[in-house]
Amino acid sequence: MTLAPRTYVVLPMAALIAFMLSLTLKPSTAVATSKPLTIERLYSLPWVTGSKPLAPTWARDSEHLAFLWNNQGTNFYDVWVTDVKHPTPVRVTSFPQPSFEKNPGKDIELLRATERAETDHGVDAVAWEADGRHLLLSLHGSLYRVLPGEAPQKLDAGEGEVSDPAVAPRSGQVAYRCGDDLCVMSPPIGMSAARKVFVTGRAKVTVEEFHWSLDGTKIAFIETDSSQVRTRAIPDYLETETRLNTVIRPFPGEASELRRVGILDLKSQTVRWAEIGRDPMDSIFSIAWSPDSRHLLVDKSDLYIKDRRLLLVDAQTGQSSVLVHEVDPRNVTAEWWADFSPNGRGIYFISDRDEDYHLYYQALDSTTAQRLTSGPYAVFSAAACGASSSLLFVSNQSRPENRQVWMVTKPGSKPALITPEPGAHHPVPSPNGAYLADLYSNDVTPQDLYIRPIGVSQPAIQVTHSPLPEFKDYAWVAARYVEFPNVNDGTVLHARLTLPANFDPQRKYPAILGSVYSNTVHNEWGGRIYHPTWGLDQFLAQSGYVIMNVDISGSSGHGKAFRQRIREDYGGVDVDDLYSGVVYLTQQGYVDPHRVGIWGSSYGGLLTTMSLFRKPGVYKAGVAGAPATSLFHAETGEMRTMMAPQDHAEQYAHSSAFLRSGELKDHLMLIHGMRDDVVLFKDSVTLQQRLILQENDIDFLMLPNSPHGWDTLGLAQTRYAFRKLVGYFDRYLKEPSANP
Repeated sequence: MTLAPRTYVVLPMAALIAFMLSLTLKPSTAVATSKPLTIERLYSLPWVTGSKPLAPTWARDSEHLAFLWNNQGTNFYDVWVTDVKHPTPVRVTSFPQPSFEKNPGKDIELLRATERAETDHGVDAVAWEADGRHLLLSLHGSLYRVLPGEAPQKLDAGEGEVSDPAVAPRSGQVAYRCGDDLCVMSPPIGMSAARKVFVTGRAKVTVEEFHWSLDGTKIAFIETDSSQVRTRAIPDYLETETRLNTVIRPFPGEASELRRVGILDLKSQTVRWAEIGRDPMDSIFSIAWSPDSRHLLVDKSDLYIKDRRLLLVDAQTGQSSVLVHEVDPRNVTAEWWADFSPNGRGIYFISDRDEDYHLYYQALDSTTAQRLTSGPYAVFSAAACGASSSLLFVSNQSRPENRQVWMVTKPGSKPALITPEPGAHHPVPSPNGAYLADLYSNDVTPQDLYIRPIGVSQPAIQVTHSPLPEFKDYAWVAARYVEFPNVNDGTVLHARLTLPANFDPQRKYPAILGSVYSNTVHNEWGGRIYHPTWGLDQFLAQSGYVIMNVDISGSSGHGKAFRQRIREDYGGVDVDDLYSGVVYLTQQGYVDPHRVGIWGSSYGGLLTTMSLFRKPGVYKAGVAGAPATSLFHAETGEMRTMMAPQDHAEQYAHSSAFLRSGELKDHLMLIHGMRDDVVLFKDSVTLQQRLILQENDIDFLMLPNSPHGWDTLGLAQTRYAFRKLVGYFDRYLKEPSANP
C-alpha cells in the first residue's frame, strides 16, 4: 500500500467547540424528488449516506467521549472527540490516506490504487489514557499517542503488529496485543520501553482477548491454540503463477481450536491457568473481573452450546466453582452475557432458561437466580449503569423490530424506557452512569452518534451528521412491518416489507425475497446491517419491485421456541417460512405469483438454492451468493445447530443443497468469490458440475479477488456484482408472466 507523505493537521479542541448541537432523535423525512437512484452512485465514494461513527469510548471522567468517524463519507477513519457540555465533534487526527485518482478511467494501476484506498479503513481502535487527556490509537499495526490539539506521536511498541490497546483503570499501564503475544507499556507512556509480558511461543497460538483487573496488577486473557486444526489450500489465480494459500479451516466433526484462560500477575511475571475443566475445545464466551480484582467470572459451554456454566475463578489459585449450570439439549443460539454486579456481591447474566433471553441476578453465596426482566420480548445486551445496582439493557419490548434501551433497578420493578425513539439503539453508558453514547438509526435515518442524559427528561443531542447534503435529494422508501402464519403449523412470522415508490395496490408487481437470512427484520438503516443492501433494496424498490425480508426460524426476538425450530433443520423449516412470505404477498393481490425472485448470501445462499430446489415453480429466479450448499464443509460453529456429522449424517445430507440439485426447475445464478475461506469456492464449482451433468441451466458469476464478503470489499466489485444481480432479476421478473 502506497501512502502519501505523512503530514498532520493540528486541531485545537477548545477553539473549535463553538456551539451546541440541538437536533433531537427524529426520523428523517423522505423527500419526493425526480433524482433517480443508481447502483453506481449508491456504491461509490463518498457514500451518500455518509460514514457511520464507530467505537464510542468514554474517558474516566464521564464527560469526554472519543470515537472513530469520517465526516467526508469515505472509508478511512480518524479519531474524533466531543464532550457532554459542548457536544460538537472535533477531529483529533488527520492521518494521510492512500492517494488515488477520482477519475481513473481504464488505467489498471490507477484502478488498483482506488481499490486499495477504498479498503483502507484507517484507525481501528482508540482508548483514553488514565489522565483523561491523551488518547491511544492503533493504525496499520502501529501504536500512536495523541493529545487533542497536537500531532500524533508514534510509539515504539516492540515487535509484532499492535491491536486492541487498553489502559489499566488505576495504574495507567497500557496493554495491547503485539502479534500473537501480549505487551505492556508503563507510564510515562511514550518514555518507557514496551515489554512482552506473555509470549505464546508456538505457531498458530495466539492471545485472542484480554482484560485488565481493576487494580491494574493482573491481566486475564484467553489463549487460542489452532496447532492441531486442519488447513485447507485456496488457489490464488491473480499472481504471476497460480499459488496455493493455506488457511486454518476445520470442517464440522474435525478438531477445532483449543482455548484456556490465563491470569497474568504483572509483579511476579507469572501466569496461572484457570482450572475450568471440561473439554479444551469448549467455547469461552466472556471473562470478567470482580470489582476487588480477586476473582474472574468465566462464561463457557460445550462446543454444541447445550451445557453452559458460569464459573467463579480464584485469581490467586486458579481454582473455580460453579455459580450457574444450565443444560438444554435443544439449544441452538448463545446470545449470552455475564458480569459482576458493581458491589461484587453477585453476578448479572442473560439466559434463555425461560421463554426468551432475559436478565437475572444471583448472589455469590446463593444457588438461586432472581429474575429481573420477563415478558414476550428478548434482552439482547446489558451493562451496569455506573456504580448503582441499575442495569441498562437493549430489548424489543415495544415492537419486535425495535431495539431500544431500558433500565431496571431491582427484581420485580418495572423497566423504564430510556430511548423512546423507535429504531435501533446501540448504547455505551458513561462510567458514572449519567450519560449514554448512542449509535442510533431507523429505517429512513442512517446511523449517527448521540449523547443522552440518563434519568433526566432532557432530549438526546446529535453529535455527528453523517449523510451528505445529497442524501436529501433522493426519495428513500420506509419499510413496513407485517405478520403472517407459517403455512404448515401457523407459527406467527414477522417480515420487513419495502414497497415501490408511488405504490399502487391495484397493480401487479414483481417481488424479491432477500437478502434472505436470519435476523433481517430490524427497524434499522438497511435492516440487516452486516451486508450493504440498504442501497440495493432502495434501488430495487424504485425500479418497481416489492422487497420482503422474513425473520425465519432461528431468528432472535421472537421467543426461545421460535429459535429452536431450526434445530438440525437448515433448509427445512426456514425455507417453509420464506415460502409462507410468498403466500402472504400473493394473497395481498398486488404481487404477480409468476414473478417472484429470491436471493441471499452465505447461509442466505443455502436458503436460496434450497428454496429453488424444494419449491420448484414458486420462484422464477434466484441469486445465491457464496452459497453454503454443503453442510459437511461448514464452519464448526454450525454444529451448534446441526451437531456433529459423524452422528447426524442424515441431517447433514438433508440440509446440503448440492445433493438436491436435480430438483432445479427455475433460473439460478451463483455469485462466489474465488478467495472465500468461509464458504469454499469449491462447493459452488461442485454444484455447477452436478447441474451440468443433470442438464440444468445455470449462470455463474466468479469474482477472482473476493473473499467471503463479495459485496463488502472493493466497490468496483460490489457495483459489478449488484448490476449482474439486478440484471438477472430484470431479465426474468420484469417481463410479463406469460413469457418464458
